[in-house]
Amino acid sequence: MKNECYIVRDLLPSYIDHLCSEESSRFVEQHITTCQQCTEYLNQMRGEFDIQEQPEISDRIEQKKPFLKVSHFFNAQKTFTKLIGISFWVGLIVTVGFFIYSLSILSDLDDGREEMQIIEQHKQDIMEKTFAVLSTQDNIDEKALQSIFQEYGGELEHLAVFSTENIDDVTRLKGGPTNIFPIDYSKAVLVIGENGKVTETIIPSDYDIGTVAMANDQWIVQYEYQDSYLGTIENAHQIKHYAPSTWTVFQLPIVFIIITTFILGGWLIQKRITKPVKNILD
Repeated sequence: MKNECYIVRDLLPSYIDHLCSEESSRFVEQHITTCQQCTEYLNQMRGEFDIQEQPEISDRIEQKKPFLKVSHFFNAQKTFTKLIGISFWVGLIVTVGFFIYSLSILSDLDDGREEMQIIEQHKQDIMEKTFAVLSTQDNIDEKALQSIFQEYGGELEHLAVFSTENIDDVTRLKGGPTNIFPIDYSKAVLVIGENGKVTETIIPSDYDIGTVAMANDQWIVQYEYQDSYLGTIENAHQIKHYAPSTWTVFQLPIVFIIITTFILGGWLIQKRITKPVKNILD
C-alpha cells in the first residue's frame, strides 16, 4: 500500500463528515478514482457510520413521539379555536344585520303609529265639529257641514246626518267614533259630498273599517272614507290592533346577541387553554 493511501485513509473520517478543506477533499477524490482498495475502504467506513447513526436516529424518533402527539393535539385545538372564532364573527355580523333590520321595522312602526294617531284625532275632530253644528242650530246648517267636509276633503267620500228616531240600537255608537257597516243613506236627514248636498242614491261601501259613526241622543253622524284613503286606514287599523311590541321586534337580535356572547366566551377560554401548549411547542 502506497504512502498516499495512508494519508487518504487518515483523511477519510474527516472527508465523510465534510470537515476537510477543499484541497484535501480534491486530493481524496482524485486518489479514490485510481485506487480500488481505498474506494472499498471508503464504502466500508460509510456503512459503519450509517450503522452507528441508525440507533441515534431511532432514539431521536422515540423521544419526539410524545411531542408529536402534543403537536397533533395542539393542531386539532388550534383548528377548533379557529372555527369558534369564525363562528363568533359570523354570529356578530348576523346579529348586527338583524339589529339594523329591527331598527328599520321599529322606525316604520313609529311612522305608522304617528299616522294612526293623526287618523284617530281626525275622527274625534270631525265628530266634535259636526255635533257642535248640530247642537247650535234648529235646522241643520248645510254650509257649516260642507265646510267641515272640505276641511277633510282629501279623506272623506260622504258625511251624513241621521235622526236617532229612524235608527234602531244606537247605544253602541254613543261611546265615541266607531267603525261600523254603513247605515242605509236613504234614512239620512242630510248627506254632504264634494259638491254639497247629495240627492242621488248612494251605494255604501261594504268595507266596515272605512265607515265611522257616532251618536248622541238626537243625532247620528256617519262618514265614509274615500277609496284612495282606505289603504292608509287599513294600515292604521293593523298598527292599532295588531302591531308587534318593541320586545317582539328586537327578540331575534337579542337571542343572537346572547348566542354570540356565549361563543365569544368559549373562544376566549379555548385560546387561554391552548396558549400554554403553544408556548411549549414554540
